Amino acid sequence: MNSINEELSFSAHARLKDIVGSGLIMSDGIAIIELIKNSKDAGSTSVRIAFRESKFDRGETELIIADEGHGMSMEDIEFKWLNIAYSEKRTNKSAHGVYAGSKGIGRFSCDRLGSKLEILTKKEGNPYIKLEIDWTKYEVDQRNVGIGNIKLSAEQFTKEQFTQNTGEDPFKFGTMLIIRNLRSAWDRWRLIDLRSELERFVIDPDNNFSVQFNHWKYAEDDKINAPIENKIFNDLDFRTTSIQVSTFENGSKIQLELRHDGDYVFRTIEKNPYSRIKDAYLNLHFLNQPAKAFFKRQSDYRSVDYGSVFLFLNGFRVFPYGSLGDDWLGIQRRHAQGQRRYFGTRDLVGFIKITDPDGTDFAPVSSREGLVRNEAFHQLVALDESVESCIDQKNLFGFFHKSMRKLEKFVVEGLDWDRIDREASDLKDKDLLAGNYQYLVSERPILETIDSIVKIRSPENYIDDIEINVKYLSELAKQETEKYNEMIEALEEKFEGTPINELKSAERRDLSKFISRLAKELEQKIQTNLQLKAKTQRTEKALEIEEKRRIFAEFESSADKKRIIDLHHQVGIVAEHLLLRLNRTVRKYKKKPDSFNKEQAFELMEDSIFQVQKILNVTKLATKANFDLATNRVHEDIIQFISEYLTNFQDLSFGWGIKLGFSNPDRIQYKRTFRPAEISILVDNLIDNSGKADAKNIVVRVELETDRILVQFDDDGHGLTNRYPPKDLFKKGISTTSGSGIGLVHAKQIVEDIGGNISIANIKSGVRVTMEFTR
Repeated sequence: MNSINEELSFSAHARLKDIVGSGLIMSDGIAIIELIKNSKDAGSTSVRIAFRESKFDRGETELIIADEGHGMSMEDIEFKWLNIAYSEKRTNKSAHGVYAGSKGIGRFSCDRLGSKLEILTKKEGNPYIKLEIDWTKYEVDQRNVGIGNIKLSAEQFTKEQFTQNTGEDPFKFGTMLIIRNLRSAWDRWRLIDLRSELERFVIDPDNNFSVQFNHWKYAEDDKINAPIENKIFNDLDFRTTSIQVSTFENGSKIQLELRHDGDYVFRTIEKNPYSRIKDAYLNLHFLNQPAKAFFKRQSDYRSVDYGSVFLFLNGFRVFPYGSLGDDWLGIQRRHAQGQRRYFGTRDLVGFIKITDPDGTDFAPVSSREGLVRNEAFHQLVALDESVESCIDQKNLFGFFHKSMRKLEKFVVEGLDWDRIDREASDLKDKDLLAGNYQYLVSERPILETIDSIVKIRSPENYIDDIEINVKYLSELAKQETEKYNEMIEALEEKFEGTPINELKSAERRDLSKFISRLAKELEQKIQTNLQLKAKTQRTEKALEIEEKRRIFAEFESSADKKRIIDLHHQVGIVAEHLLLRLNRTVRKYKKKPDSFNKEQAFELMEDSIFQVQKILNVTKLATKANFDLATNRVHEDIIQFISEYLTNFQDLSFGWGIKLGFSNPDRIQYKRTFRPAEISILVDNLIDNSGKADAKNIVVRVELETDRILVQFDDDGHGLTNRYPPKDLFKKGISTTSGSGIGLVHAKQIVEDIGGNISIANIKSGVRVTMEFTR
């Protein structure tokens, strides 16, 4: 039997345009987005989308998509645009370095939108060209009709003919698509949905690309005809807690910044452990109730309807990531495991921007339904610790979850979920936007959570730099108390002297909420006091068996609630003093600027430094002091206090590496009423001065001379210069070191406040500071 060989080849039926067009492009919105991508890839910085009245059928609408990109020549149309599945984007760089698409199927978006297409294009140095396509000619079922059997004609024309044909002003170069016989009806609600989809699509952090939108049936000032832009994430920064994470230095480093209400909380720079993530940016916001109300006002959409965390590849959104109901990051699955511990998709809104010009790591699947799930994608989204670090081969969470968990820990623990009172849960958006609510006060100190947040899932060898906004965190910690005090003052002023029966119904509700809140707090305080009383009785019984009562003792701070309460009380007292003085000074200056001189400014700064030192030293004493911080002053043995302070805090307070000694051979005691925080400032300042003088040793000696007690600080530093008399060193602004000259001024003030004198002089080995007290 003779074999018969016959040469065969693939052939493409005319219906191929349906498979690569409507079969791959899932909606009209995606079709328009594909055409916008083509405009950007053509080097255009903007694109115009216009629904205009047809020139041929009055009352009918046609769609124009126009750009000012590099346009096409006749050769480009023949060998590129009409060459199905060809894309020069795979082999050439675009005008801006990154292509938004690379599969060559975007041209069939025109078919999905309308049955007729007119292409008008001009490349620099070439004439205008017009190509008309009737897509219905390809909708045939005869077996022998190939897609190449249907002939098209392109023609050249002049600038004048362009205006006659289109009714539009001619462009120097670019492309205009005119789509007629639209397949969908574009009513108002459909247009609003399209705008919403485009706004989520064109998030452009670099502001390099714009989209104009217009429909002929609506007035120019109608919101339908406004430019397509998305500023929601910029505006949210001032209303939310958020993180911004970005790679830099060619992907070798990652910078993370956690922000709250428009200010940064901390920043970190780490080595990048993700080998396949080189150019990424994450912007993620936590939405509490007021933030959700603000979101709705800014975007006209509820956040739950808007979507959650979107993904952008090379400047354009990847569908369906971030769409309502899409849990591509596993956030909602994790939320189900602990609703009061973990974020859900409704709590978050944001985006991830990936740039991958060559498409070597991140690539869309051909269905336009997400990205290829390769190793790079796994490193981006891994919900568990299954990503191998390229630094030390340890297992890590994916890029998103490693970052998101830092934001989550701050919100859940530092802000106690940033919750507002349940009584305000029925407030309307206008009340939330106006701030008519009270936050539930967190029992967790924000400052205590920062260290664990910074280090969560980040080994110390990854971290290159940390910057913590201590000033802002201190303000944040006081914020709740200030808001509550403001509420009380406002209510007292509002209802003072007003009989209940004369109050309006709204005022009665406010007063009722106020009284209810106070009752709840009073009940909580009663329970806390009972617990503290029982604990105090147990503590006192334990102290009775001690041979000697010590001023300082080790306590487990996590269990000592009273100590934390006392600490807050003391910090509040000092901070209030500082705040009042600063407020008075600012008001005085605004009222009469000429009355405020340089000396007064220095006095204010000096007092402010002193008060801040008090706060720092109170917080230091709080973990080890056995006296009652809430009393502010104590009546104790000052000499014993100094001795124990040196023992307990030299490892915490002093970074000079100085060896400390204490000598009190006669066991002299000197009981006085003093402020512990101020004595600790005194000791710290004296040791700090010795350190600046390069001292290696300090010996504190206590001696008795007749009716005088001398406490001497001797160091072996380089001594005093002859520039100033020793007594002048206690004057403001005088210093022999690189310091401000405030340390000895404060020391003199503290010693004199407890009835003593202080002096300084050179000795053979260095400097001696002598404090003298009368018995």
